[in-house]
Amino acid sequence: MAELDRHGAKSELERLQQDRISALIRSLPVPFVFVDAQATDALINNDARSLLRLSPTEGGVERIASALRDLIQSQGDAAFHHQLAADPRAAATFYAPHRGRAYKAHTQWIDDGLVGRIWTFHDITEERRLEEALRVLASTDHLTGALNRRAFQLAFRSEVARCRRYGVALSLVMLDLDHFKRVNDTYGHQAGDEVLKETSSLIRSSLRESDIFGRLGGEEFALLLPHTDLDQGTVLAERLRKAIADKPVNVGSALVRITTSVGITTCRSQTDPIDTMMRRADEALYAAKADGRDRVVSIP
Repeated sequence: MAELDRHGAKSELERLQQDRISALIRSLPVPFVFVDAQATDALINNDARSLLRLSPTEGGVERIASALRDLIQSQGDAAFHHQLAADPRAAATFYAPHRGRAYKAHTQWIDDGLVGRIWTFHDITEERRLEEALRVLASTDHLTGALNRRAFQLAFRSEVARCRRYGVALSLVMLDLDHFKRVNDTYGHQAGDEVLKETSSLIRSSLRESDIFGRLGGEEFALLLPHTDLDQGTVLAERLRKAIADKPVNVGSALVRITTSVGITTCRSQTDPIDTMMRRADEALYAAKADGRDRVVSIP
């Protein structure tokens, strides 16, 4: 790391002390900035210079302080801004996504030889990626990539709350692959898995970004369609039913034609319970099976 920037007139003793401090700061494995109490002097290491996008010639304390302010203000953390405004000597921590990386930033006031505020930035990008990977793993069905039952139910509660709050339409679709046990019995479980994966991929490709797709278990799937009334949802459900029936799945030893029975309902009112809505969709699904399968039945 190159020599740290030093600003302001200093005595030889002060320069010697600062050289020692600079040597210590150079060994830090994280971006580090110090701005003195009068905002007339600053120390910054090369990692921080890179983070703040400061060139080697941009070493003045005003430029360093300005770059720090720009970074902080870009985060829009009102609580953090209020905390520092209320107490200029407060310690604070905030999280800063910056140039494709994630940083945990900490700042505190020091008064021990140096007097002023220090800033450190810890790169937590990999930690965040691991957290996200674990979150996805915990909420996703490993075979199909759809939400698992628990995650779907949580999303369902959230969407019903939104429906009630804003009075927008919400439809629930239940799908069950017809005679799926025959596929496993005839071609084996690996073939059955391939049918589930291909069918899930086909369904997902037909949905909007706002739609929610889950596997409830076995060969049963569910869709949440925000801002979609019963008529609109029925059109989508019929389109999915036909697309599944028209696309046989290659399981290696054969092309397997799959059909699906579909039940659909919609959120009736501001007080329509989730369990009741699920029960209506189930009733519609079983009516589709009882009526010969490979069809869509709706219950308002």
